[in-house]
Amino acid sequence: MPDTSLFDVDPKALTPARALCHAAIQWPSRAARANLPAADDDGHSNLGWHQDLTALVGHPLAEARGPQLGFRFSDHHLIWLESGAVADALDCANQTDAALTAWCNAHLAESGLRGVEHAEMPYSLERVDYAGFADTRIQAQTGALGAWYGAAQGALNAVVLAYRDHAVTAPSLRCWPHHFDLGVLFALDEGAPEHARSVGMGLSPGDESYTEPYYYCTPWPTPKLLPDAPDRMHWHREGVVSIVMPATRITADTDMAELLGTAAQVAFKALEDT
Repeated sequence: MPDTSLFDVDPKALTPARALCHAAIQWPSRAARANLPAADDDGHSNLGWHQDLTALVGHPLAEARGPQLGFRFSDHHLIWLESGAVADALDCANQTDAALTAWCNAHLAESGLRGVEHAEMPYSLERVDYAGFADTRIQAQTGALGAWYGAAQGALNAVVLAYRDHAVTAPSLRCWPHHFDLGVLFALDEGAPEHARSVGMGLSPGDESYTEPYYYCTPWPTPKLLPDAPDRMHWHREGVVSIVMPATRITADTDMAELLGTAAQVAFKALEDT
């Protein structure tokens, strides 16, 4: 059941915070790209949701319990973790790219790691003015956006536990820094993802299609015949074809884990019939 804090801010009013937070999570991603071996699926650059910290945190940058860099939504701070605990934090409000680079690089250098300028980014984002984090309205939006990620972590984890046996490889719930979605892929076949059947599920914080956060469930390849979507969900048919649930259709009594599980069943069945 969604937490009431999800509804403290109009989901359609989160765009300013979304742009700032999207920029902020690039720092952990840059640190990973600068120091970790590149994965075929770009997975070395993704982040995981840390419920206790209300933060998105990158992979360990050295050994298994090595340092990590993350972004905390509750107070818009970059956080430096050592052995899983926060060792230092920096308020992003009013910071410049140069100041954020210097802070990240000081910690990276202390750990014998390369600076973020060594990251080769395969995409670019519009520059943001981090002064926005000092605005109390954007601070409220940032907290609400973190609440959406926290709720999605719980709902999607339940789906992963229920349906992981459908996948040929262990599904992993991660945030992908390019599109900023918290998602998981159920690969149903071996082979190249361009051709193998799969079901991708997740939460997008909003994009050019929807100004609000939304859950999605995407069967691939797109079935020729689309079955009925679950109650209150619908098929998004422009671009990527997905079953979608916008935030404004979610209420305090919505069981998103159950609804996403139903969407997963619809997608799995549609691919069986393809």
